[in-house]
Amino acid sequence: MRPFAYARPSTREEAQALLGPTARPKGGGMDLLDLAKNGVSTPGTIVDLSRIPDLAGSPEGHGEHFLSASMTLAAVAGSAEALRRYPALPDAAAEAATPQVRNRATVAGNLLQRPRCAYFRDPFFDCLKRGGKTCPSLEGNHEEGAVFGNGKCCAVHPSNLAVALAALGAQAALLCGKDDQGKPRWRWAALDEGFWIAPEENPVREARIETNELLTHVMLDASPASAYAEVDWKRSFDWASASAAVALTLAEGKVQDARVFLGFVAPVPLRSKAAEEALKGKAPDEAAAAAAGKAAAKGATPLPGNAHKVRHLEVAVKRAVLKAAARGR
Repeated sequence: MRPFAYARPSTREEAQALLGPTARPKGGGMDLLDLAKNGVSTPGTIVDLSRIPDLAGSPEGHGEHFLSASMTLAAVAGSAEALRRYPALPDAAAEAATPQVRNRATVAGNLLQRPRCAYFRDPFFDCLKRGGKTCPSLEGNHEEGAVFGNGKCCAVHPSNLAVALAALGAQAALLCGKDDQGKPRWRWAALDEGFWIAPEENPVREARIETNELLTHVMLDASPASAYAEVDWKRSFDWASASAAVALTLAEGKVQDARVFLGFVAPVPLRSKAAEEALKGKAPDEAAAAAAGKAAAKGATPLPGNAHKVRHLEVAVKRAVLKAAARGR
């Protein structure tokens, strides 16, 4: 690990002012320190956020409820209010990593973590996501790789929460600095497809957040008929093979509207409008849920070693739809 400076600001404004091209914020540090130890990331300064008591503070407007970016995954998973208002979120948090990691990892860290591809995290490989010329996973081991949008790079987006928050229509609040009156200035970004960057556009970035912006909180509206489900490689800790988050609007036993996002199958959290259309106007029963899963898998381009992920995706969507429907009754 290369030497770096270490800063411990006491306010979010101080933290944001310290950020820049070579400075990185640290919440739980689960991903940042791994990348630094591997030599994949070489921050000049690490900005420790642990002394800031409430990173979000008291935001104004832009949603009925807010979630602090410094909240741990364990706290999200165990939140009775979250389970009541937007249950897909604690579903997703509870599936992330191990209990020990969830006790330290934060909302912002989970959202903005880098891909878990072994080739990306090994500096001895010429990896496209580190500025190289090729994606070694395409010709090598891609069992856990993407089955959508995988022509240039097949690393999958690793965040559980990103899929759930996208389905819930959440917005991220990014602290950019101060306005002319010296008050905090935020930029709001919807956490749907527009926030994430596909390899075809820019292979070395995953999210539209600048190096001097600090993610302070996430705004979202209540969506009680929502759920997150994933199909894992094994029941002990591992990254998912495929996941899905579903938010339903129900009336008279039928789906009026639906938002369906897919995880671990593409380089970005992927919206499935085909699955949404398969659900609209239907009673969300076994047949409709299975049809939504089949629709979500259409257009997949699996690689020779990961065709099984298409079936896993179908199952994840079906489980999420049935779980969300049960909560909406």
